[in-house]
Parts: sequence; structure tokens; C-alpha cells
Amino acid sequence: MPTSTPVWTRRRLGASALALAALGWAIPAAAAETRVRARYDLTLAGFGIGAASMQAGFKGSSYDMNVSARMTGLAKFLTGGRGAATSRGAFRADHVTPTAYAINTKSGEKGQVIRFALVSGAVRTMSVEPPPRTEGIVPISEADKRGVVDPVSALMMPVASGGDPLAPAACDRTLPVFDGRQRFDVGLKFDRFETVKPSTPGPGQYEGKVVVCKAAYKAISGHRPGRKQVEFMESNKDMEIWLAPVAGTPVLLPWKIAVRTEIGMAVIAASSFTVGAPAQRASIEDKDL
Repeated sequence: MPTSTPVWTRRRLGASALALAALGWAIPAAAAETRVRARYDLTLAGFGIGAASMQAGFKGSSYDMNVSARMTGLAKFLTGGRGAATSRGAFRADHVTPTAYAINTKSGEKGQVIRFALVSGAVRTMSVEPPPRTEGIVPISEADKRGVVDPVSALMMPVASGGDPLAPAACDRTLPVFDGRQRFDVGLKFDRFETVKPSTPGPGQYEGKVVVCKAAYKAISGHRPGRKQVEFMESNKDMEIWLAPVAGTPVLLPWKIAVRTEIGMAVIAASSFTVGAPAQRASIEDKDL
């Protein structure tokens, strides 16, 4: 999804705040629902540019996730960027299977709405408005739309059955992401452990160890070959994701994502990360974005 700015900078920050994907582990069907509510600060080259939020629910073998982001300050004045995205699906033994995805973004006077439904990891129906340009673009084949996860489901990192969520193996995966306009891979590998705590501690807030994965981007289709931004992202060595465990589940979710862009480091970092607290589900049509 390259535009005039690097892929992970504009689309992930200005729209749904990020892109990374998951494998899954079946949770006992009788398990109670676990809900997560997180808030994130967005910075670019050390300057605050926006805020994001994530709400997620896990019950039995199913999940639902909602992500929203909005630019603030000068970034809001220059771009008016805001967006919301939602996804739902199910866990299975060693993978996650999304069934529906939708995203609605606005930047200035321009907007974009993408919706698609999946069956067994394959896109079956899709709507993209406005339609993507095709001139000079690597065509997206039907094969490129099979065995994929959407960008929101991509934020969820379950571990294998019986595994320790906070282990190096949590990073051992390649994420086949399809966002409606592009197909790309994000390869993860273990880098280190860190210890985190929220800006404002409170009931249900996570504080403790996180696992840090290095990330690598590879364009598959839907991009312009030879474009500077694509080449920059594929050669980018400064991308990582910090993963925090969700108590009562085998799932990890992002605490922090950092990506070097051509104008500095873009960082999405949690200011709060609450597990088990009541959370009102976000709407893709949320007018407060």
C-alpha cells in the first residue's frame, strides 16, 4: 500500500495503526470472554502526531478486534487523517482464520472504504472504494488472496498449544497480509525481552515482560515495482514489535511497534493496556475518530 509516504507510516498510523499477523490456539469452548482495551500514542521522529486505540475480545475459539487511529496537532491540520478498522474470526490449532474485515479511513477530503469476507483464509467477496489503480501495479492474483490474514487480525499473535506466550518462539512466523489493495509478507524473528509498565498504572493494567520481535517487509503484489518507498521498506532493518501477553489466553497483542521511515522513527506505544475490564465495542463509523 505505498503512497507518498512509506507503507507502515501512513497506512498503519493514519488508518488502523499498524500491520502484522498471527497464528492461533484453540481456547476451551466454555471459557469466559476476555476483553482487552489498549490506548497508544503515535510519534514520528520524536514528535507526537496522534493517538490510537484497540479493543479485542476472545471467547471460546472466536475473536473480534477493533482498531482506530486519529492524527492530532499539526499532523491533523496537515492531513486530517483518521480511520477505524474491525475484524473477526476464529482460532484453530496453529493458526487464526479471519472471516470478515472492514476499514474506513479519511485523509483531508479523501476517504477509503474496504470490506472483504474470507472463508478458510481465502478472500471470497470484496469491495474497495474508490477502486485501486492498476496501471504499473503488480497484479494481485487469486492465489495471492488465499491463506491470508487482514491487517487487524495481523496484530494478534497466538502461540502454539501448550506453549509459553513469552518465549522466543512467539516471534517465529511469517505473516501473509492482504489489505484489499496489496499483498505483502511480514517476517518476524526473536530479538530480546523487555520490561514495560503503563503511563498511569491501574486495575487490570499489564506491567511486566514483553517479547520483542524484529520485523522484515516483503512486497508480493499490488505495489509498483522499483518504487523508492517499496525498496526502502524491503531494505529496512529498523522495524520491531513488542508483544504483551493477554492473561487467560494464549494470545499476545502489540505493546509497541517501531518502524524507521525516511523522515525518522515512527512509533506506536501503549499508554494503557487493560485486560478483563469492560469495554464498549468500537464502531467503524465512530464519529469521534
